[in-house]
Amino acid sequence: MAEDSCILVADLSYRDLTNGTHLGAKGATTMSESSISWFEQIRSYFASLSRGPLAPPAAQAPPEPRRLGLALGGGGGKGMAHVGVLRVLEELDVPIDLIVGSSTGGAVAVLYAAGLSFEAIHEIFRNTALRRIAVPDPTRTGLIGQRRREEILRRMLGNRTFADLRTPCAVMATDLASGRQVLLDEGPLVEALLATTALPLIVPPVVRGDMILADGGILNNLPVDAAQRLGAQRVIAIELNDAVPNFGLASLPSDSPLARLMLAPQQLVVAGRALSLLVNHATTLHLRDNPPDLLISPYVADIPTLDMTNTTKGEQAGLTAARDLAEELLALRAWRLETPAPQPEPAPQPEPARPWLSLPFQLPRWGEAQPTDGRDQASPPQT
Repeated sequence: MAEDSCILVADLSYRDLTNGTHLGAKGATTMSESSISWFEQIRSYFASLSRGPLAPPAAQAPPEPRRLGLALGGGGGKGMAHVGVLRVLEELDVPIDLIVGSSTGGAVAVLYAAGLSFEAIHEIFRNTALRRIAVPDPTRTGLIGQRRREEILRRMLGNRTFADLRTPCAVMATDLASGRQVLLDEGPLVEALLATTALPLIVPPVVRGDMILADGGILNNLPVDAAQRLGAQRVIAIELNDAVPNFGLASLPSDSPLARLMLAPQQLVVAGRALSLLVNHATTLHLRDNPPDLLISPYVADIPTLDMTNTTKGEQAGLTAARDLAEELLALRAWRLETPAPQPEPAPQPEPARPWLSLPFQLPRWGEAQPTDGRDQASPPQT
């Protein structure tokens, strides 16, 4: 209250004085510039007192928890290699905070996140062999229909949704209508799995609203970037690449699933090879822009994409590749389990110095001789 009164007085005095006059005993006289400057300092000084002490710095937010993500690539029957890698992750006790997958990688991601055992995933792969699921497609957009695949998945997952998963999970799909990637992370699981694994020509796409959803591997076969967008600070990626040299035109055996479907095996071998080269090139570009922290590449070139029966061979390829990188996996485990160091608190800022008054005259100092005005001082009386 006293400070406010002082500011008011200083403000009134300042306004009166800056009008250029000062009422003294002999009337109005013009104030000198030094006097006006002095009153400006007085006003500034009392204004600084009214501000009070500086507010304490805001408390630092706690560090964000670390999240380790897993990106699973597509590859059809090669997908059991993902199961081999997952087994090693469990053996090494590497915690996974979220999983994203495309095509068969999306299928393994959802099945694992739903809590199904590795043996159950083996069974689903074997039951979705072409000779077991080949039924006519009523939509005429695929060589085989979705009915039996849906029955198998429904029997394992029921009506569960993404919200029911024990680990956050998402799968990639491709919208054929807009030509864009679609990240599926909500809604029914069975519908999402039918979409992400809808390989063009073989399996019909899934219509969802205005979207026509097909295999996620068409545009993003190894969705490292999606895992990063969902909050993973570090990502382990598993690539199922079969675009290796030494491709040949050996005929498929007559008892192959494709032969039973009376398709043209040799032509599909060529088409599959071309598709593998295209997907591998696109994946290379994706990884260049969004590199994972660890890339695991099981050797699966000898497992045909449409052969879902080589489950043991695929899992062994994943086991071998992951165990070869056990040291790197343990390093990621140590990073994930380490408590992030809190951000250092900023050093306290000193309170700004308050302005000092500069008087238009000099005050006498204690013990110093005082200046005279030119008149002799009276001598002490003579005794």
